[in-house]
Amino acid sequence: MSRGLTILCLLSAAFLAIRLIFAFVEPSYSFVDDLTYASAAIHMALGEKYAAVAQNACNYEHPPLAKLLTALSFDTFGKTQVIGANVGVGVNQLGGRFFQIVMASLMAPLTYLIVNRVSKNREMALLAGIFVLVDPLLFTLSLTAGIDVAMVFFGELALVPYVYRTKIGRLNSQIITGFILGLSLLSKETAVFIVFAIVTYDLLQGSGDMKARLASSGQILVGAAVVFVLGLQAYDSLLTPFLTFVDHLQVMISYHFGAGPSQLAYLANGSNCLQYSGLCPTDRSLIPHFLYAGLPLGFIQNTACTACWAATNPLDWLTYFPPVAFPTALVLAPNYPLVWMAFVWVPIGMLALVRRRIDDAVKPTVLASSILLWDLASNLWLYEGVGRAVFEWYLLPAMPAFAMGGAYLLTRNWMPRPIRYAAAASVIVVGLLLSPAAYHLIYPAPQYCSSC
Repeated sequence: MSRGLTILCLLSAAFLAIRLIFAFVEPSYSFVDDLTYASAAIHMALGEKYAAVAQNACNYEHPPLAKLLTALSFDTFGKTQVIGANVGVGVNQLGGRFFQIVMASLMAPLTYLIVNRVSKNREMALLAGIFVLVDPLLFTLSLTAGIDVAMVFFGELALVPYVYRTKIGRLNSQIITGFILGLSLLSKETAVFIVFAIVTYDLLQGSGDMKARLASSGQILVGAAVVFVLGLQAYDSLLTPFLTFVDHLQVMISYHFGAGPSQLAYLANGSNCLQYSGLCPTDRSLIPHFLYAGLPLGFIQNTACTACWAATNPLDWLTYFPPVAFPTALVLAPNYPLVWMAFVWVPIGMLALVRRRIDDAVKPTVLASSILLWDLASNLWLYEGVGRAVFEWYLLPAMPAFAMGGAYLLTRNWMPRPIRYAAAASVIVVGLLLSPAAYHLIYPAPQYCSSC
């Protein structure tokens, strides 16, 4: 094991311990979707079945894997946090978060392995891993009972056999990659855009001629589809009233295509948006909200109801990084340095691709650009095509891409060392300050009104 990977593993273990501590001190499951997914996991753990429709207690509108992992965690650590005379009081704070914490803590070493293999640059790999480690959005979502962390974890894990050309018996790396991507799809259906990103990279940078690359990408798609279909069918046969996975898939699709108007109507109603006129999705504008994003940390107090900012438009990532939350509030994060670096490394990667000057060092930017652009495309499609609200934590799939691209940019030979060190330090310091580990100490007051 290289020294850089050893250091990163030790740091990841420390962050795992910090996350576990925070899981025990969180007063409740307070993130937007926490109650939905924690409740669904408990109902699954109890073996309960409900009508084959969306928005029931088992949350059939999303695939099951992330919630089944949470159910296993509740079975392991207990469903309630208080035992003895008051047994049954409160939901176990670790049970709903354990697997998210473990998966989030593993993502930094995974990033190192991927970047090091692709770029053959250990400094770039170490820096990318550290950027993932201190990422405030990943830290925040790892302390929730959500499903996004599992989706992104399996998506990144799928890249490891791909870049290392791993084979197991007769299974080649593409099939294995596809199988793991199937687990990502079983965690959340929008992982299909992670699949598209990896297939796009394979078509652009895979080995062999175009015919060979098409065959390779086809194997990835088939592997992902097989695991998704078999996994969903097994879940439906054992734990739901759906007769086939097709019936379940129809419910998922119909729900997501029909939920948009009501979401936007709620987010744009007067009680939520009067204070920030023009900055909510009332006009469905795709103009980034520069003014709103520029509000200083801690500016919004209890009197400000800010539900509207949590689901504006998918171009808001241009002006600020998504929210952090602790212990009960979503709060605005300022312009995060990694986001601004993307305005440099994405053009570099695209220019190298057009000129067909792709060396090992620039390959991570091509991979990162594919992930980032597909995530942006997915959010644009959700917002404009389907009419769905686009929450800022939907940027999580692009978080490893920001880390890879930022690390590439800062490790170029033409980058002056003082700028390199200052930029890397700014990412690390700002990331730590925005994480739940520090933010609640700086701004302990809730940042949005309870009536939202």
